[in-house]
Amino acid sequence: MEESRTDVKSSSLFAFIKENQRNWWIVGFFILYVYGIKVFNISISHDTESIMSIPDYIYGAWYMMGRFGLVFLKKLLGSYFFNPYIAAFMMVVLMLCNSIVWEYLIFIIKGSQGPKTTLWIFPVLFFTSGISAEQSGFLLQAYEVNLALLMVAVVLILFFRGILKRKKWYYCAAAFLCVIAFSTYQSLIPLFAASCALCFLLIYDRISADETKEIQAKEYWLLIGKMILFCVGSFIIYQLINKLVLEVHGLEPTPYISGQIMWGTIPAKQCVINIVRHVYMALTGKRFLYSASFGVVYAAIVLVTIVRIKKRETCYWIYCLAVIFCLGAPFLMAVLMGNAPTIRADILLPFTVGFLMQYLVEKLFEKAAERPGINGKQIRIAVVCAVFIASFTQSAASARLYYTQYVQYEEDVRRAVKITDRIDQLGLGEIPREPVVFVGYRMPQLNRACYPSEQLELIGRSFFELSYGTKHGTWVMNLFLNTIGYTYNMPSPEQSEQAEKDAEDMPVWPAQGSVAEKNGVIIVKLSEAYLDEE
Repeated sequence: MEESRTDVKSSSLFAFIKENQRNWWIVGFFILYVYGIKVFNISISHDTESIMSIPDYIYGAWYMMGRFGLVFLKKLLGSYFFNPYIAAFMMVVLMLCNSIVWEYLIFIIKGSQGPKTTLWIFPVLFFTSGISAEQSGFLLQAYEVNLALLMVAVVLILFFRGILKRKKWYYCAAAFLCVIAFSTYQSLIPLFAASCALCFLLIYDRISADETKEIQAKEYWLLIGKMILFCVGSFIIYQLINKLVLEVHGLEPTPYISGQIMWGTIPAKQCVINIVRHVYMALTGKRFLYSASFGVVYAAIVLVTIVRIKKRETCYWIYCLAVIFCLGAPFLMAVLMGNAPTIRADILLPFTVGFLMQYLVEKLFEKAAERPGINGKQIRIAVVCAVFIASFTQSAASARLYYTQYVQYEEDVRRAVKITDRIDQLGLGEIPREPVVFVGYRMPQLNRACYPSEQLELIGRSFFELSYGTKHGTWVMNLFLNTIGYTYNMPSPEQSEQAEKDAEDMPVWPAQGSVAEKNGVIIVKLSEAYLDEE
């Protein structure tokens, strides 16, 4: 495609930041509204207890999961030894940086087109969504994942500048950052592909709005081909490097991701039902932390696409294909797995919805300005106010998730102190030689302002609650105790099995006798039963 037809506006990032300060204040306000509690109140969530207590084990697991980039960033940034305050602080800082750089990407693609008062919509709707909050709640990787997301935006800037300037080093730098991003968190792979398609919509609109330019379908396909080639090439490089990293460390890939694929393990019909159910529940807001606004945005973009089909704009069918891919990309993981993904892995959905919402609002502004007799200013104010209120509602729901997690953590610490006091009363010394076994589980005692524990996926769930068996529960609870300064020996599998039998005639916590030493093992009986792994 000729340079004039893929023009990407050159503009200073610093000038862009200065000219749009009001938008960044709005974004910063909403980010602190949701995530401020993580910065100003130190607390940890699930898996963080492992990286604080046994970091080498977690890093080894990440290598086996194909996340060598995550380990690389930990070492590069000096966060190998985890600090929850630094992780939370840098997470918030990088969310603001992401907001600016992603909007800068949109700006240089669109050029001077579109209003500048809407630049806060995309980042606010994305970062304050419940799905993003669930993802960032895993504080052990939130800093690095947000940095990798920033890399994706930089990759796209370099990619489009590479097309404009025709310099290979742009592509090389972009590919390097792309591999790091992919190897930090694999959910960024479909996010990158979807971002290319979303950017294509902006390029199509910019060319369509320029009446002095005419473009042929083959030129659009050339641009799309470059996007696909770059994406696939970066993925192949990532896979090759991942194999090399595993070979160097003498490790085998973990079934953590492949084990979630249901195709071949359950009937194909059930997989299809799972996919359809997930799409329905996601777009109607019937799944926890999802919103019915997702479906509204999807319906609106479909309506806009139908209108453009009727107008038969130049190469409109290519635009339609791009829209279909954008709308379908958030559900690719569900299709691959044959089941609904975890909430935290579904970040592409709010990302796409946030991008499309800003896109639709700007389209509405353009149409209002074209129609005489309509007060465009009043329409713009009404639309912005509606989105602003929706952002507040969404932010309050996400902030409630983090408040629930804060209350749960404080309650877990109090329970841990009580349990350790009981262990001290056994008279086995300050650091007993006997291993500690936790039998059963204990639900958190949350207040009515919190989300009920049964609604939550992982963020906000108690460390003493998620016990799928004595071995699993003992592992998690002992590591949690370790994060607040209580270090006990882990039991052997045989000791765990014997402890289950010995606990049968013991009362349940907090009754007297619920903490006892039997057969050389300290037993803490939290309940009579275990949680189902489902």
